[in-house]
Amino acid sequence: MNTITSDATGPVSAHDDRDGQATWAYEMRPLTTAADREVAAALVQDRGLWLASRRLDAPALNAAAFRDPRAEALGLFEEHGGDELLVGCLLLRRQAAPQSWGVDDSASALMVSLAHTAPGYADRPGWLLTMWLADYAARAGSDWVCAEVPGWNTGSDDSVARLVRHLRDLGWRVLGTGHDPDGHRVTRIRLAAAASPGRTAMIHCAVPLHPATPHREPEEGPAR
Repeated sequence: MNTITSDATGPVSAHDDRDGQATWAYEMRPLTTAADREVAAALVQDRGLWLASRRLDAPALNAAAFRDPRAEALGLFEEHGGDELLVGCLLLRRQAAPQSWGVDDSASALMVSLAHTAPGYADRPGWLLTMWLADYAARAGSDWVCAEVPGWNTGSDDSVARLVRHLRDLGWRVLGTGHDPDGHRVTRIRLAAAASPGRTAMIHCAVPLHPATPHREPEEGPAR
């Protein structure tokens, strides 16, 4: 999760709508439309510009991956004055293989990649995503959530070290380092699955626990 930032502002709580029905401050849902995927790609690009403007190490941020309809892209939305605001996004892979990291662990895991949060957003979206991921993994029957973050600096700053410290504070455990398919050095982290009953009062989850089975039309038999 390579662009989560820290701050001290607490999250917004759930509230009631005019009819007294429970509503949520946030919703986590799949990015199924081209419009939603484009908004996510724009958020990723904005994060890169935000980092670069502060002379922070800004590894390549793959906005194009969120435009790919084959990827399971998820977004964290906030209700904002009657409109929706995307405050975080990530890609989810449901079958991770920690053994490929050299981790001798047969436990099941979800893999997260390209997690990004809206630059300058004040309500701790990194913490919200972490809380949601731990709870979602538990409900989906997984033991861990696995991810990789950049393991190198291209400048003189220590932004990678500060990111890793922040992730540790959020509950992620550092497993070690390695290289991604492009040969870039990465730090491998994982988060223990943990059910959080209170999560539903803050983040409504519209992400199915299991991916939908693609619909297939029945094959036509030979003409009679």
